[in-house]
Amino acid sequence: MQTEKFDNLVILLLISFTFIIIGAHHFALNKTITFDSQSNIRAYAVTDTANGGSSKAKLHTKGDSYLLDCHIVKSDYPWPFCEVTFAVGVNEKNELDTPLDLSPYTSAHIFAKYISDNKASFRFQLRTYNERYSSPTDDSTWKYNGIEYWPEKNTYPVEIPLDAMQVATWWLLEQEIPIAYASPEFDQVLILELATGNHMKPGHYQIEIERIEFSGKVFTNKQVFTFIIAMWVFAAIIGLVMNLYRSKEKLILLEKRAHELKQLNRLLNVKSQELKDQVERDPLTGALNRKGIEHVFTNEIKTLSLMFIDIDHFKPLNDRYGHNIGDIILKDFVKLISENCRSTDFLARWGGEEFLLICPNTKLLEANELAEDLRQLIAQHHFVQDIKITASFGLAQKENESVSALIERADVALYAAKAQGRNKVVISNNVDLF
Repeated sequence: MQTEKFDNLVILLLISFTFIIIGAHHFALNKTITFDSQSNIRAYAVTDTANGGSSKAKLHTKGDSYLLDCHIVKSDYPWPFCEVTFAVGVNEKNELDTPLDLSPYTSAHIFAKYISDNKASFRFQLRTYNERYSSPTDDSTWKYNGIEYWPEKNTYPVEIPLDAMQVATWWLLEQEIPIAYASPEFDQVLILELATGNHMKPGHYQIEIERIEFSGKVFTNKQVFTFIIAMWVFAAIIGLVMNLYRSKEKLILLEKRAHELKQLNRLLNVKSQELKDQVERDPLTGALNRKGIEHVFTNEIKTLSLMFIDIDHFKPLNDRYGHNIGDIILKDFVKLISENCRSTDFLARWGGEEFLLICPNTKLLEANELAEDLRQLIAQHHFVQDIKITASFGLAQKENESVSALIERADVALYAAKAQGRNKVVISNNVDLF
């Protein structure tokens, strides 16, 4: 009887939780992204001059809004226009940077209007990138997802469902896009454009753009209902398992004990790993120490390259800024290299400001390329108190020699790098790079 009451309570809780999830999804759990004059997004005016037109436009701010002064001029170009462009995924050279994913959003809210009493339309466009047919440097290959609307015929702000947007037919024909890619895409947005509409009459227009907002749900309908179904399926499985094993309390007790022993064993393993780290890792930087890299030099690794890295002029830097700053630089130095080398490489502090980077299964050519990348990265990095440092690299590839001989050759190459003026990469000999 007690078990039955418990089961009924669980079912009641599941039903309540289901309604809570559905209600929260419908009435809350919204997300928005806004583009306005306060956003850290580059906005600029564009006209038809690139297409042979003569229109002029100037963009400036008015309070918290953008104000576009547009002069539509009749010319040989039949579709004169002015527009405001928000560069959300391109750099100042109009080249691919970091595309914006708007696919989770369902609608755009356009807070824009013509200040004068004209009845002109707007064109709202999202220019998107797809590596299957787009070029990072040719904006004519970026898809035109757009829609034209008349502000006077819509409530302010104008809400545009993203699924109402269409790909420009002229662009599909011009680029010869396959049917598979003819539908709108919003996962790699590079540019937002709000432009004057088609068939604009010559004259002066003023457009005030307060902001552009994209809204959507934190979770899609599919995700919510998938979660609900999974929750009920999971609950059903748990209920079945509980009914099967309620009569086997002794077995459950033994399983619980086994679980406790497993947890204890895990804790012991963690403690063992902590003790191992204390023995094999440098306490200041967290890099491996000399003992920690002993296991790397095994006969199983046929090809191995080694970098001897030394921070240039570290002692004067230490003397000038103090040992505390020096320690911070060493830790930051290790973090910088660790985050930019490969997961198969091993970084060890050899002593002071000297480090070894061991690269298993790596020829000298690969190691040299990695060393050059690291050298430039270090030289460009701003350390604590905006301190700039450089590092010298000595490289060697393991031949039929002892580990100490390999390290000595790398050390000799490092010495040569310093003798040549530091901030250099020097290879110890001319072995086959490939």
